[in-house]
Amino acid sequence: MELDVEAIASNLSLQLDEIEILQSMFPDPKELKVDICSIVDVRDWLEYKNDDKVDNLPGLIDFSLNLTFETKTVETVITLPVEYPSNSLPELYTRSDHLSRLQQAALNCHLQQFLDKDTILEEPCLAGAISWLQENCEKYFEQNTEPEKRIENLSKNTKFSRYWIYSHHLYSKIKRKNILDLAPEFCLTGFSMPGKPGVICVEGASQNCADWWGLVRHWNWKKINVKIQEDRDTEEIDAERLFDKFEEIGTVKNSGRDYHMDMGEFFKYLESHQCGWAFKELFGIEKS
Repeated sequence: MELDVEAIASNLSLQLDEIEILQSMFPDPKELKVDICSIVDVRDWLEYKNDDKVDNLPGLIDFSLNLTFETKTVETVITLPVEYPSNSLPELYTRSDHLSRLQQAALNCHLQQFLDKDTILEEPCLAGAISWLQENCEKYFEQNTEPEKRIENLSKNTKFSRYWIYSHHLYSKIKRKNILDLAPEFCLTGFSMPGKPGVICVEGASQNCADWWGLVRHWNWKKINVKIQEDRDTEEIDAERLFDKFEEIGTVKNSGRDYHMDMGEFFKYLESHQCGWAFKELFGIEKS
């Protein structure tokens, strides 16, 4: 559902009010880190009077919150879509050096379940989400070394996978950064193409791909799915790779919404990595 200018302005005003409340709750800049420039951009947009406001939306508000539990810190990164709170939930992703991948995945999954079931659409919910984190984070610090042991044993894994993932859109700066950060943690190569639609390709040991996908798919997406999955047995994982690193490709043409990569350039990129065939599978069209 596309929002009109009045609805977007109402949402952004509520977002600014919510930020002010959080700043009063967490006055220490080491706790709440807000990009002041993005706040100024939103305020300027709200005061802007021209008729083309809907075509010149400000960038999304994103910020991070650090919660400390004795000596352990948990960081939650938050992005506010322009549809929030009237038609969308906020995007939250929590991480900590003191959590294993499995614990972190469980925490984010349960946080999303709280947002889905215990919040009311159209009502701001960040304070409630933060209260949930304050009450529940410590439960996930219980010892669990299994994930790390399992990752170490993947060097002996002889099954290779490549996931081609199609998302309705991908323009959250936080999502994009987290995707870039997670891939090397799981020894995955490939690419992320932000925009509308968004396309992600990850390749590597099958268990690593599955674990990475288990984390990413639980983030707050409008729609995301594995469009193509390639699996094969091999004695050498690296020999099967089409990409030598994980990178973000394309140029963001709009800091707001609905930007996209030049499809011709994307096809050339795929061809240069011997996978031009994937273009038709992803988009259902031939590229001449």
